[in-house]
Amino acid sequence: MDKERERSIVEGFLLSHGYPVSALREWDRERPDALVEIDGRLIGVEVTELAEATPRQAIPPQMWKSEARRVVRDAQVEFEKRHPVALVVSIAFRLDWHPQKNKAKALASEIVRAIEASVPLRILASNDHFDPMQLRDPDPAVSRVYVGPTSRELGGLWKPLFGGEVRRATAHDVFETVRRKQVEVAAHEQVTPIVWLLIDCDLAGQGIALDLPDLSGRFTVPPGFDRVFCCEFSRMKWAEILVATS
Repeated sequence: MDKERERSIVEGFLLSHGYPVSALREWDRERPDALVEIDGRLIGVEVTELAEATPRQAIPPQMWKSEARRVVRDAQVEFEKRHPVALVVSIAFRLDWHPQKNKAKALASEIVRAIEASVPLRILASNDHFDPMQLRDPDPAVSRVYVGPTSRELGGLWKPLFGGEVRRATAHDVFETVRRKQVEVAAHEQVTPIVWLLIDCDLAGQGIALDLPDLSGRFTVPPGFDRVFCCEFSRMKWAEILVATS
């Protein structure tokens, strides 16, 4: 995960929990990925992607994901050059889409035109609040585009989704993610004795997108991190996972 994405996840966590972004003291670092100051305490924050306990696809769609991100990145850059608006945008690509690098910018431009045609001009000019919307079939390669508002502080959040079934992350997924990161806790504690783990559940692939885990079963994860949180795509919705005491 790149550092800018880590930073946006930490900032999303702070804002959604009522803390100012200024609580983020350091972010361009490793082990832990960030340091925040909350209620007078220095807290180490490690950020990681969800690790699936059982892969949901036979072949990880690496090329799909990298090319989809290229299209979305190009679309965001083109849109934000023309409009001072912070948006949450998720783009669902069709399962039969065959990405081609030489057509990425053309597809990005088509997505931007669809958003411009749907979002009222007053919003594009002033960044006023508006109700989220779904754009259906804006291009043969794209089944839908979700467009919603976000804060200017958080900035635009543009992500690809690969059209298909939305499933919840499982307790096993979260457990496996924490287990893999436990080995790093000792190194983090050399910087600060309090360490939290933020898990990004926005793990999209060809035909599948993951959402926050179902907490109704009240599962716990292995001890090590002091607190563990999961977030979904917008980074404004979070779930805290209970950490076992021993």
